[in-house]
Amino acid sequence: MRLLSWLLGSSEPHERSSDDTMKWGVSENGNAMVILGSNRITVFPQDRGWKYCIAKTSGRGEPYFSDTYENEQQARKEAIADLRGEPSRHATLSEVRIRNRRQQKGAEIERCLGERSQTIDELQIQLANNPELGITGLRKLEATVARQLKEVNWQIDECNRFELSTKLTAMMERQKSSLLGLHDDIAKRIAAKQPQRPKRKQPISASELSDDLASTVDDIIALFHASPVLPENERRRRWATASRHAMEKMLDKDTSYGQASGAPSSHNQDEISFQGLIKKADQNLKLQCEMLKDSFEQHQQTGETPAPHYPMRIAILLRRANDYDRERKFLAAWCKHFLSGNGSTYGKLVERARKTGAIV
Repeated sequence: MRLLSWLLGSSEPHERSSDDTMKWGVSENGNAMVILGSNRITVFPQDRGWKYCIAKTSGRGEPYFSDTYENEQQARKEAIADLRGEPSRHATLSEVRIRNRRQQKGAEIERCLGERSQTIDELQIQLANNPELGITGLRKLEATVARQLKEVNWQIDECNRFELSTKLTAMMERQKSSLLGLHDDIAKRIAAKQPQRPKRKQPISASELSDDLASTVDDIIALFHASPVLPENERRRRWATASRHAMEKMLDKDTSYGQASGAPSSHNQDEISFQGLIKKADQNLKLQCEMLKDSFEQHQQTGETPAPHYPMRIAILLRRANDYDRERKFLAAWCKHFLSGNGSTYGKLVERARKTGAIV
């Protein structure tokens, strides 16, 4: 039925000879060819398979090219069926690949279902048999549950994308419900035990920083505290405005985005030079502070959130210098502005701040 609209108006009957007895010739290009009425069918290899083309012998109208089939015989039979308006007899290669991928994905998810079911049973047993489990042990179970939840959510999306059976999706939804129950149970136990846990002793600061480096870090801390926190709606507004102006400059002056957006000079370099700078600054506390200062001032103007690499390196270098007090003050100043961000390093900075006592 794929060619009915293409053939409308043609009342010429098509030859009804058997596919096996039909006499195929050879085209000028050496491909198999047969003429049925006013239509010419040509079968040829392409895209790691075989396609057919149906064209008018008179040369009028655009030829029709098929999808790819596994072999020449399939392409021949599909061409004849197509021309006659008969149902398709063979799947195209793309349909075969989709079907195989769907089967593989279904088998993979079924295997994961069995493994996850066993994991959920083991977690439930551990929680039931260990009512006095400490916070450290509970955190490990919490991490396992979080991993399983992430995986099951992804697999539910995969089921919908590959249009797998609703039975599989329903089974995963039940597992998700069980995991959410475990997550809530573990969170309640941790919350109940948290007040009983002795407070972490803060390490004694014995700073090895020079006066110059200590002053540089203090300046960035003071800058963060003195600068107003941008509300999220205002940050988005500034970011949208700055991005629009940068795009206009890029089109008008044929310049890079960094130059058009007024990014710090350290960012307006080619990739090799920028990577060299990052490598050079890796152990350089002063340079890290300078780059963070430039990025933060850019944030105040355009709403663009600074990359988390700089504050993370500053915190690490302060700890290596045994300046725990400054690390804590610096992380508190950073978290005042950036308690969230798109990326795992932003989360690691917040977790580091919690562990040092910089934030509650």
